[in-house]
Amino acid sequence: MTSLVESTSPVELPEMLLYMAPFVAFKDLIVCVRVCRQWQKTFTPYIWYSVDVPRDWNCSPSFPPLHALQTNAHHVRELTLRASEGLSPFLRGCTNLKILVVHGEHIARPSPELWTELTDLVRHNPTLEWLIFGQGRYEDKDQVEALMHAISKLKMAASRYEYFVNIPIIQNWTFPLLLELTLKDARGLSTQAQVDMVCQCPNLQHLKWTVCRDTCFPVQEFCERVPAACPRLRQLQMDGCGLPDPEDIGKILSSLSQLELLALCGSSITKRTFGSLGRHFETLKLVDVIDCFNVKSWMVQRILESCPNLTTLRSSVLRMRDIVQGRYWTALRLKYLQVKMVQTRSKPGSVQEQLTTFEQLSRLTQLQHLSTGSQRWTKNEGLSFQMASGVDRLGTLRKLRVLDLGKSCQRMDEDDVRWIGSNLENLTKIEGVLHSDWSQHLVMAKILSDFGIEVTEDEPPELSTMEGDEEEEEEEEEEEEGEEEEEEEEEGEDEEDEEDEDEEYSVL
Repeated sequence: MTSLVESTSPVELPEMLLYMAPFVAFKDLIVCVRVCRQWQKTFTPYIWYSVDVPRDWNCSPSFPPLHALQTNAHHVRELTLRASEGLSPFLRGCTNLKILVVHGEHIARPSPELWTELTDLVRHNPTLEWLIFGQGRYEDKDQVEALMHAISKLKMAASRYEYFVNIPIIQNWTFPLLLELTLKDARGLSTQAQVDMVCQCPNLQHLKWTVCRDTCFPVQEFCERVPAACPRLRQLQMDGCGLPDPEDIGKILSSLSQLELLALCGSSITKRTFGSLGRHFETLKLVDVIDCFNVKSWMVQRILESCPNLTTLRSSVLRMRDIVQGRYWTALRLKYLQVKMVQTRSKPGSVQEQLTTFEQLSRLTQLQHLSTGSQRWTKNEGLSFQMASGVDRLGTLRKLRVLDLGKSCQRMDEDDVRWIGSNLENLTKIEGVLHSDWSQHLVMAKILSDFGIEVTEDEPPELSTMEGDEEEEEEEEEEEEGEEEEEEEEEGEDEEDEEDEDEEYSVL
């Protein structure tokens, strides 16, 4: 009977082992390979899936010896090199790589032998998709030629903090397979050459581009050349370096079509820039402007109202009054939402703002991660996760896994946390403080732990870090109110201008 049970155990099935293996932690993989030959055969490739070679690999007691590396080289799919001297037998056996990361200090002063070795490594790995290199210095024309040759065979390439000297004409190369390109602070490579390189990628879909801080971003050349040369470009990540004019981002957005991903950092989002973003509302799937300047609450509300395909949104502030005054959200496919939700200071304790906000959130049935709190400690809890405020409307969020309350103090009681534990069935983690009274927080956290929900905030916040927030929030609110009044005046003027134009046309 015992042998029959063992033979029919699900974990003895080869297909079940193959399903389990990718999810097993490394330390557990070491144990698994010692169970039996079948397990050893199944789990060994995952032990060697990723290899990170340290600079002192030959004298590091925790790094495998050369003979073990050589024996298992064919299992390696991700290889990071900080050194390669003495590893030639191992590198020759790596023929199934998907990702190759070469650290800059390793190739800062490369010898001809080293460069030949790296070139051969790329050549002998037809499955290689990503090549990531950084902080290197390229002074030899042949080095750059070899690098360009390697990139021409890849789907993804990333260059970070590289220094190029004696660059050959990049226009002589094409990169037809490249789908994703990262150019970050490439020194010695003129912005003209960088534009040329981007334009040599006809199938490019994802561009991450940052120029050096002392360089002006080639806005005009980008707008004139890149959209035509890269018609499939749908994902753009940039920061504000080299863009002194806040309207430059708007020009870039206006030149592109059907963007699906936009991640900006250190840029100012003006009304005109936001207007340019509007042309992409129908196709946008990810918007990350949390580290941008001047992102207004009404802009965030407009995004939620107008982007039906959005799955991820990270932004700074959304005032509940804009939610109350706005339209229903159409971003019903959202899986990740991070925005600080703020209640109107002139209406403390306003239940209607809370109820309406929870009502809108309840429609986001695909949501898996919800973050509504401040990024710094504040006494104002913002969105209050209490039954009296409407938290029980979130029963539709069956897929929610993480709830991030931010650095704000809630005032939950036992009924609130028991409702959360009973109704948000997939919730596994809450980040933040559940009650301003720390003893009550610990009680609420214990109740949630009984439901299998981890509360990660395990130390009380310092009260000194909360001072001054309310005054600043009031100032921000007054500033936005003033801007909204100006906006209404401008809209009124525009309507008058349109009426005048209609009269002129009627006369004609």
